[in-house]
Amino acid sequence: MKPEILNSEALGGVIVLCDHATNFIPADYANLGLEEEHLDKHIAWDIGAADVTRKICDMMGVAGVLAPVSRLLIDCNREPDHKTLVPPASDGISIPANQDLGAHAIEARKAAYYTPFHEACAALVSAHLKAGKVPLVVSMHSFTPEMSGKARPWHAGFLWNKDPRLAQAMIGMLERETDLTVGDNLPYSGRDLYYTMQRHGADHGLPQTTIEVRQDLLATDAMTTEWAALLADVLDECMHREDVASVRHY
Repeated sequence: MKPEILNSEALGGVIVLCDHATNFIPADYANLGLEEEHLDKHIAWDIGAADVTRKICDMMGVAGVLAPVSRLLIDCNREPDHKTLVPPASDGISIPANQDLGAHAIEARKAAYYTPFHEACAALVSAHLKAGKVPLVVSMHSFTPEMSGKARPWHAGFLWNKDPRLAQAMIGMLERETDLTVGDNLPYSGRDLYYTMQRHGADHGLPQTTIEVRQDLLATDAMTTEWAALLADVLDECMHREDVASVRHY
């Protein structure tokens, strides 16, 4: 199954990647042994992230890629040999069909879903670089309002590993222009989970960040439109900043 590619011919200043875009699991996998209700929850996908991705790409006329299957089937934001590439459990919920999978079964999922997603991402980056473009590379995610019984106060967060340029620029703009509570490597840290951005951004010296928006703020079409417009405005400004939009290896 192929990933969804947005504006495939666009060579703009931004590429938006969404590696937890969907809760879709092909029928052959029988929901991985889970109840249907589990697939509607955050363990199966980043709720609202795909809508924001599509809207940013539409508003800005830039390219994007959306992963084709649920992260419960295979998580595209994990190294190829990561222990949770095919997660045996998520947020305390055991995933029956992912228990004790052999190497052949994992490789089959990688070949069908994981590799095509990353090849599509790599092709967009390559096309931009060949055209002399230095795109901002962002990964669109969302996070739950609470975790382990604790409320998360951030409206949005920006994750980074070694290259702080884009994350710090976007945080600064949002703090200057809005009253939002913005996380710097919160609610997660890019130093822990950053595979998609590392591979398609940092490895090329491109400015990159993972964007996290709280899921209750993406509950309606109007909300995802508002966030997409806000993020598009910030990205547009960052595209034209020489201190951000340049190749630099850290």
